[in-house]
Amino acid sequence: MRNLSDKDLLEILANFQKHELTTEQRTDMLKVIGEASTRRHRKLFNFQRLAALAAIFILVLLAPLLYFTDKKESSSQITGSGRTKTVQQGEYFALKDTDGSPLYADSNFGIPNKVSLLAPLEWIAKDRRGVSKIAIYLWGDYQKDFANNSLNIEAVHVKTGVKEHLATTVISGGMYGSDGHAMTGFKSLDLPGIWNLEFRAGNKKIGEFSIYVKEPYIKVGNSTLMISQEDLHAGFYEDVSIEVEGDELPPELKLEVFALENTEISEFTFKDKTDYTTTDGKKMSMYHGDFHLKKSGKYRFTILQKSEAVEVRKPSSN
Repeated sequence: MRNLSDKDLLEILANFQKHELTTEQRTDMLKVIGEASTRRHRKLFNFQRLAALAAIFILVLLAPLLYFTDKKESSSQITGSGRTKTVQQGEYFALKDTDGSPLYADSNFGIPNKVSLLAPLEWIAKDRRGVSKIAIYLWGDYQKDFANNSLNIEAVHVKTGVKEHLATTVISGGMYGSDGHAMTGFKSLDLPGIWNLEFRAGNKKIGEFSIYVKEPYIKVGNSTLMISQEDLHAGFYEDVSIEVEGDELPPELKLEVFALENTEISEFTFKDKTDYTTTDGKKMSMYHGDFHLKKSGKYRFTILQKSEAVEVRKPSSN
């Protein structure tokens, strides 16, 4: 390397991988170059060559460290950020009855003339009640777009990038003004927030739209108060349902609400019991009643001798 010309040294320097140096590294490099240029030797020496040699020496030492540091930072940025973009927001629109009159205008949700589904009134995280049976309607060239008769539905959580396969089903002929339809059940979505739903027939993307999933219902032991946690605010609640898993349950049950702030206890009766069995054989009962919460804060809810801490939030401006 000592026999190389200044031009050759600069070309070698230019071929090194480019890495951004920290302030400390740049200062050390300038210090070495500065010290080398101020040395006085008895023999004549080319200071430009010394500077180039010093720079090459430092880069040779630092390049591996900088390379792996940069790779580590890039990797952490990729794995640490799973956010994805929100796609087109779905909307409610009417299907057509056999006589052309509008049908399901307040429950058919999706993108007109592309894809829609008879959606639940509310999408609730960790709850399969509203998605156990879903009707999907598709628009397009049946022979071309739906040739293999297989429909796949995928979901992506916008905030985290978590992906879920909701269902695979068979496409049948059109109905209610659509060109094709399918009946299926969705897997429950466990994370609240915005999800993108993608509908794909074979390798062809039929459509995609976003939905909003609320926080889970309030659980107290084997009982479920059918109100999303994010909707629980101070106020009066009429004809609320409590679902209880189990058999030989009483005809009525009590909801005890204990305010931790002032130790005030309120008790509410739920009745009109209805018994049923789920498709997987679970014995369930549904009760109905009214209750009220005077103010936001920390509470303890008790149902059938089981208790759970519950937060009553102030309404959000969003």
